[in-house]
Amino acid sequence: MSDLHYMGVKEVLQAYQQGLSPVELITHLLERIKHVNPHINCVIDTLPDLALEEAHRAEAVLRWQSEGTSGAREGGVGDTSAVFADKPLLGVPFLLKEQHDLAGYSATRGSQTLAGAVAEADHPIVARLRAAGAIPLGRTTTPEFSCATFSHTREWGISRNPFNLDKTPGGSSGGSGGAVAAGLAPFATASDIAGSTRIPAAFNGLPGFKSPFGSTPGTHPSNNDWYRGDHVLARSVADTAYVFNAIAGVDPYDNATVPVEDYPHEFGEAGQLLAGKRVAVSADLGAYTLDPVVAAGVDRVAQALAGAGAVVETVDVGLDLETITRASMSHFGHIFGAKLFQSVDGYLSGFEPYTRLMVESTTQAARETSLVDSLALESQIQDTLTRAMEGYDVLVTATSAIEDLDAGCDYLGEVEREAGNLDFYWEGHMTVPFNIANRRPVMAMPSGVGSAGVPTSVQIVGHPYDCAPVFEVSAALEQLVPVPRPEV
Repeated sequence: MSDLHYMGVKEVLQAYQQGLSPVELITHLLERIKHVNPHINCVIDTLPDLALEEAHRAEAVLRWQSEGTSGAREGGVGDTSAVFADKPLLGVPFLLKEQHDLAGYSATRGSQTLAGAVAEADHPIVARLRAAGAIPLGRTTTPEFSCATFSHTREWGISRNPFNLDKTPGGSSGGSGGAVAAGLAPFATASDIAGSTRIPAAFNGLPGFKSPFGSTPGTHPSNNDWYRGDHVLARSVADTAYVFNAIAGVDPYDNATVPVEDYPHEFGEAGQLLAGKRVAVSADLGAYTLDPVVAAGVDRVAQALAGAGAVVETVDVGLDLETITRASMSHFGHIFGAKLFQSVDGYLSGFEPYTRLMVESTTQAARETSLVDSLALESQIQDTLTRAMEGYDVLVTATSAIEDLDAGCDYLGEVEREAGNLDFYWEGHMTVPFNIANRRPVMAMPSGVGSAGVPTSVQIVGHPYDCAPVFEVSAALEQLVPVPRPEV
């Protein structure tokens, strides 16, 4: 089974029913990480003792399921087997974004200012995944405090894109994106406060779902930040939906969470999925200047959807980059930047240069725009999107206007590009409007391959809390515009 490492979540579960051993799979993936990770540096550590212990336990349960309780007793599970028999992710290995705590393991967030920090408890989505039977395999890299759209730190080094080692896998869930694309695990955890799930999905040729705010639980106090959410990165739309069903829903200790119906995870042919769908297309949202290959990707997607039966129409969304930037930067300054500033009593010298820049620029933005004024700007953006999407099931736009970013670069100044220079590299990504409108589900989906071999991407945007059309259009697009695997 030479492609064992590229098996998806549902393929793994099916293979277990056909006799594949969780121990065999996890042993294989640990070897795969050992071989591939030195090239991409997306995994900070592996958890062989924990993973293999839980794999043996899952194997015994699977034996009990297929052979009866006698097999379970031989495997050492005994009478507790029935408790595990209905776990939807039994034995499926996964990687954790390091900001998603695993009890007893380091929790430094890639920052030397938190040297020695250890997690006291599992993050809520990690706890839910483990309760569903999934097995932690290792942890993935991020930028410091997950505050950049690339992934490198003094603590962990430079993470690289498996499609082109000179490029970044994105951020902040860059390690998760690069690792899943490179076949190091069937899925990994991710999060998104400004595109941190969708940008790594884009740069690594993956689907990347940003769920509506409150769909998944977080930790205090950031769970109350209405821009954020905790997610997963997998290699298919079906796997993404299937795993999401294990982490979504109300948590009594997170009062921001809301009831969530199970996402669909079985999909038919593209034509069936797109029948009757009305799709609005705005490549630039009226606010961004796209690199040519990114624009070509949006056109490719629009033509593919129309050719498969959807009604596809171009719309003028009419957003404004200055308004988006002012609203979002002041928001981050009032909440995220302020939190980091307080954590070091205002002494920023211990931070990475890009973290200092983020804290300084966002706290300055917060001084210039009050929280009340930023809310008014957010409402303006939300209303603009609502008007543009009236009469349509989904909106299609680019995920990142800039096709890739170099690995190891801090991007502290102006970014020069053929399509037009950027004052700040964050302006190269088109994800933030949908953190501002964070009740809308959004799926990043591959749209092609750029000039440097890095995938390009579009976002499939839905109406508030209306997830089914987003999954259906995304599943159709997955069939229509495939992306090759990286050669690592």
